[in-house]
Amino acid sequence: METPLQTAKRLITALEELVAQEAANLRNLDLVEAVQVTERAAPLVQKLGELANEPGVAPLRPRVEALIIQRQQSTQMLDSHLARMQSELRRIDEARARLSKVAPAYGSGGAPAVSRLNTAA
Repeated sequence: METPLQTAKRLITALEELVAQEAANLRNLDLVEAVQVTERAAPLVQKLGELANEPGVAPLRPRVEALIIQRQQSTQMLDSHLARMQSELRRIDEARARLSKVAPAYGSGGAPAVSRLNTAA
């Protein structure tokens, strides 16, 4: 059976890998995968929180703090991407609204007009 320190070390190592994956996904703009990695990390974070009060786990605090800093940077990057996407969606909605106002001026979209020009071959 593992000691609390061994369990915490194992969880921190796994969490470090997940945080690195999340950062790589954000750099590659794979936002869906980045969020999925974050969701997979949640149980690890919860268990580490439970182990934080165990005697002997305190020496791991610097690694946990480094993870927290990395995670904050990833959160800021994700927030930035989200803001940019929301701005783009607003711009698209505004363009659609303008298009819907102008579309009636171009007719019903029926059959194209037949040309009456007679061309000689």
